[in-house]
Amino acid sequence: MLIIALLFCVAILYFVEIYTTKHALDGINYITETKNMLVEIDEEFSITTVITNSKFMPVLFLNINEILPNDITLAGNFTLVPQEHKPYTNLVYSVYLMPYKRLKRTVKATLPKRGRYTFLGSRLSAGGFLGLSETGKDFNYIYEVVLPPKPFEMEKLKQVLGSFMGDISARRFIIEDPVLTVGFREYTGREPMRQISWSQTAKFTKTMVKNYDYTFDPTVTIVLSPYTEEKTEKDMEQLEILFSMTRSVCDFLETTKVPYKFITNVLTVDYVRQRTVVRDGLGSVHICAILEILGRATYNTMESSEELLTNIAHTAEAGRAHIILTPQKMGPLESASVHKLRLKTGMEVLNLTPESI
Repeated sequence: MLIIALLFCVAILYFVEIYTTKHALDGINYITETKNMLVEIDEEFSITTVITNSKFMPVLFLNINEILPNDITLAGNFTLVPQEHKPYTNLVYSVYLMPYKRLKRTVKATLPKRGRYTFLGSRLSAGGFLGLSETGKDFNYIYEVVLPPKPFEMEKLKQVLGSFMGDISARRFIIEDPVLTVGFREYTGREPMRQISWSQTAKFTKTMVKNYDYTFDPTVTIVLSPYTEEKTEKDMEQLEILFSMTRSVCDFLETTKVPYKFITNVLTVDYVRQRTVVRDGLGSVHICAILEILGRATYNTMESSEELLTNIAHTAEAGRAHIILTPQKMGPLESASVHKLRLKTGMEVLNLTPESI
């Protein structure tokens, strides 16, 4: 009789273990996120994790395995388990959850270099009543953190940009602005047809043309062309410097309140090709769009520098200055496109390379 009772208890415990193991993660929800998608190198940002138990049974042992980028550094005592030959590391810890309770945890983290970092959620596992077995579930909350390059801190770059912008201001009295009409004068035969004022022609019974003011608001196009045939370690270092220089050029134009456009032939990580052009603008939203492109930038391009500059020269308008950033001095083909750009815009073109600064 005692043996039967013992076997009955064992059977009950077995079925309880099977049932509680199967349903250990029922009612368990996991969410993780960071408020900052764009952060600076070595800047501390927060990763917030919320785990909720929405059932009437407690979870006495919940094992959490969060998937984080390889280079991440966490503030505090946490166990990181690197994965060999894989671009991520695991943050492993355990918690318990009482019925209808929520656990919220915030971890401070930093990342060491430019790039796009992916956070891949977590795997949760919990055991049954006796803890003899466990069940697991994946929570794939994928989100990204993008780190733009650091500013290029060199006084010579500011001096070169200051001189270039001074030349642009001086030329504002050479190029006519077709928006600002200050009067009319007799047609000489050298003006384009679109400059003829037909109302004034009818009034004075002779052909009259609009007399434009010689001022305009300076605008700049920043062109980043990191095309290089080699991919040695030195080449990649030069490209990183180039990305930093590009950021500093944007910062300079933000400071001087000069509207600017951004164009690049760089291929970016998980970014649509159309976003390689950021239209004229100023302000935090404008520069953040460019910084995200710089953060996602790879060392590959979708077209050559010659093709990029040819397309830019084809659509350039008069009075627009261009700052072109390249890893090395431009060759004959690129220089020919730049010459066309100068003729069409009537403005100088500044070519910046890491070696020139």
